[in-house]
Amino acid sequence: MLKILKTFYGFMLTKKLAFAGFILLVIIATALSNLSPYFYKIFVETIPTLNYEKLLSILLVFMLVRIASWLLGMFSYIAGDYVLIDASIDARIAIFKYVQDLDFAFHSEKSTGSLISAFKRGDGALWNLFHAIHHRMTEVAVSLVVMIYFFSTLDARIVLVIVISFLLTLVAIKFLIGLNVKRRALFNKKEDEISGIIVDNLINFETVKLFSKENWERNRLKSSFASWRKAGWDYFNSYRLIDVTIGIITNLTFFLIILMSLRFTVDFKFTIGDFVLVSGFIGIFFPRLWDLVWSFRDIAKSYADISKYFGILDNDIQVKDPKVPIKRRSVHGEIEYKKVHFSYKGRSKNAVNGLTLKIRQGQSIALVGRSGSGKTTLVKLLMRFYDLDGGKITIDGVNISAFTKRDLRSFIGVVPQEPILFNNTISFNIGYGKGRATLSEIKAAATLANIDTFIESLPKK
Repeated sequence: MLKILKTFYGFMLTKKLAFAGFILLVIIATALSNLSPYFYKIFVETIPTLNYEKLLSILLVFMLVRIASWLLGMFSYIAGDYVLIDASIDARIAIFKYVQDLDFAFHSEKSTGSLISAFKRGDGALWNLFHAIHHRMTEVAVSLVVMIYFFSTLDARIVLVIVISFLLTLVAIKFLIGLNVKRRALFNKKEDEISGIIVDNLINFETVKLFSKENWERNRLKSSFASWRKAGWDYFNSYRLIDVTIGIITNLTFFLIILMSLRFTVDFKFTIGDFVLVSGFIGIFFPRLWDLVWSFRDIAKSYADISKYFGILDNDIQVKDPKVPIKRRSVHGEIEYKKVHFSYKGRSKNAVNGLTLKIRQGQSIALVGRSGSGKTTLVKLLMRFYDLDGGKITIDGVNISAFTKRDLRSFIGVVPQEPILFNNTISFNIGYGKGRATLSEIKAAATLANIDTFIESLPKK
């Protein structure tokens, strides 16, 4: 929990002054909005005097307080959005960059659908968590402090009932929200499995159609919904348990405070104004106490999502750049594998076992062998998608681990077995490898690849 909050506030506190101003605005606006019962008390106690001028003065002050509360509340949302929008951008860029920096093994083992869900739900959770903590929870805390202050001037027993009720609510919330978080995490896991099936089908639609597997894939999705449904019911029923438990505590507390206030009023310990003050405060506070429960529910929901979102940052980068890399603008291209050993994680059999191979500058070679014999693995090792278990690979006599991964891969041109296009223009896809390729360079590349005529025949180029 603390680690997640540390990461969360790491993004929020990039604008420390704005964040402090935002919190101050929320506190002042909430404190002012909670003064209404006090003004009701003054009105009730002043009306019998029939002093219209005094009543008018009280009304004007009351309206000024309400307007100030409204304006400060509005500005608090503006200040909060100012902090949150940039924090959301910073978080997405930081996590996106980290995902890009993670090893090839991470991406090959991770479900694309699961990652997409983590980004989508995680950013939403960032917003929900911000509002739940800094608006709803802060407002409840300020309301409680203001109410206890005024009740302490009347009778300590009412304060005691409020404090006990509040503590019981917190204890109940801790247990119930813990159950809710656990069931939410399980439900998210099942949801990610569903998303993974759908995304995989959308990506591999051609394979599905080639093998006429539409019905089979649809049935596979249907069968996956059985465990999803059970996890969903368990998760939703945990909310109903919260409703019942907190409802009993709040309604019982409401009854006790009104009963005590009526008794004190009948015994002349309270004035009518005091009774109105108490009634006004609990009328405001208990709906906000429910709001606290909803806030914790939102936090529980958001915590499961944001834990997975920020949890991406906990994945270790196994293939690291050297601390002092060798810098080269270009290489001649002499490649040598020297007694290379490599096995994939979790597999006992070596994918490459003591290979020695030298490829001269300008030499063309073909790697021939059955599927799974390690041809693609040799290319991945040259690109340093994985680190070797033994031996070394050199380019122009320099160990590839001495280069940064970015520099190493910039030396190598690759035509993948299964080219995947970005959802962008043809020129974007052709020029992607070079970055700032000119249009003439892109056209020249298209001509060399013998696709220029095909491109010119397209209605949209």
